[in-house]
Amino acid sequence: MTTETYRFNLGDFECISISDGSMNYPLENFFANVPRDQVEALLRQRNLTTEHITTPYTCLFVNTGQHKVMVDTGSGHNLGPSAGKLLDNMKGAGLEPADIDTVIITHAHPDHIGGNLDEEGRLNFANAQYFIWKHEWNFWMSETAVEKAPEFHVKVARKNLEPIQQRLSFVDQETEIVPGLRALAAPGHTPGHMALSIFSGDDQLLHISDTVLYPVHLEHPDWLPVFDILPQEAATSKRRIFDRAATEKVLVFAHHFPPFPNLGHVASKGNAWQWQPLEIS
Repeated sequence: MTTETYRFNLGDFECISISDGSMNYPLENFFANVPRDQVEALLRQRNLTTEHITTPYTCLFVNTGQHKVMVDTGSGHNLGPSAGKLLDNMKGAGLEPADIDTVIITHAHPDHIGGNLDEEGRLNFANAQYFIWKHEWNFWMSETAVEKAPEFHVKVARKNLEPIQQRLSFVDQETEIVPGLRALAAPGHTPGHMALSIFSGDDQLLHISDTVLYPVHLEHPDWLPVFDILPQEAATSKRRIFDRAATEKVLVFAHHFPPFPNLGHVASKGNAWQWQPLEIS
């Protein structure tokens, strides 16, 4: 394993965790409703810096044998030099953007759709069919988005969604997008936020996207980030997704969970949960 790509099998599917880089966030962005000294105390207990939260951006490639699927397209050139590394790291893994025939957009935040376009505004994944939850599209194209979301988020969403409209299919219920990849409704972080159940044979992986942003949010589900647009719906989605992950003991992929390659399991812990990273040699 490198720190850029990690290959693993899920049944008959070939999967690759691919780094898009990382970003540092102020503590207040991840724990907006918690006193800073309380967050700092927890971080110190775990020998983590109290200056910021470092979060990886990691995308998932799945080769089902029938389809070559990219889940989210990374941040592109929108978020600075520490991110936007997806395309380079794909090439390092022997993948070309032209190879991808399916792009699933879990939601339209900049770090998940910013790689739709290159710096000249051309599609990076020009041969792909794109899928997004219909309510997600409707939200970002509405005036409600201007009221509920930061101006930068709205600008990036519209800039990266509108050019794919002719290649876009809407998801409006929990269904298989392609065989072996099933859309799961997980609204709250954004109104049309999507998780995925990926399955081959007896093996299953839950791709939680941004249902929560950091492992601490599993242990303290009432500690909220500023980025959840609908916190009450987010709380319901958390309970549904993570109770399922813990009960079924399935492999979990979390877009922002350290350490790379963002794989692990979720265990119940009282009325909350705990992240158990996969041990990679």
